[in-house]
Amino acid sequence: MRSVPPTTDARRLATVSALMSYAAGAGDAFAFAQLGGVFTANMTGSLVLAGLTSRPAYGSLVSGAATALGAFLIAVYAVSRATPGRPAPNWRRIRRVLWVVGGLNLALLAAIAAKPSPGSGLRLGMLAVSAAAMGAQTAAAKRYERSSGVTTTFVTGTLTSLAQDAADGSTDHAALRVVVVVMLVLGALTASGAMSLDQRLGPAVAAAATVVAALVFPPDGDRTP
Repeated sequence: MRSVPPTTDARRLATVSALMSYAAGAGDAFAFAQLGGVFTANMTGSLVLAGLTSRPAYGSLVSGAATALGAFLIAVYAVSRATPGRPAPNWRRIRRVLWVVGGLNLALLAAIAAKPSPGSGLRLGMLAVSAAAMGAQTAAAKRYERSSGVTTTFVTGTLTSLAQDAADGSTDHAALRVVVVVMLVLGALTASGAMSLDQRLGPAVAAAATVVAALVFPPDGDRTP
């Protein structure tokens, strides 16, 4: 059977997913390195870390993990309510969400530039902003990537879909899934390199990637219900 070439919109959406996965890797690397060893995209990781009671500054770790989890869930709920998936995704609203995510990452960049060593209150606020950005992009991606099994902030589900479909003899969406996983790692590597030059550059990688994703997303008029 001959494969059907992807449409322009499909290629754009694949690019957006890759960019947002790159941003998630960068954002998680920044949060873990500079905001108290807490993940803001990988909620599983933060919950596991919260169970390691022997870690130094355990109270600070738990408060950070709880803040990130709460902000993530609130953002997922809010964006899911704002971008209903039926009868079809609202592309215009999803694009607006991506602009909001870019704005949140730019706010993080401004905050860390003004206060490179944030106190406990500011640290929790920045964790909340970072986790909200990650939750928002996760919800947005699930609205437009409903059939591909791709998530942009955690890769366990994506890898499971990839391996399970391979076992079933299907290669549908395999290339996109591999790209998304690789981009997550590249985002973390890029953010790590940026922070080694200047720690204030931590959120810059995620901010740039999410702004570009919003620009690439299909125009407001394309398939907007």
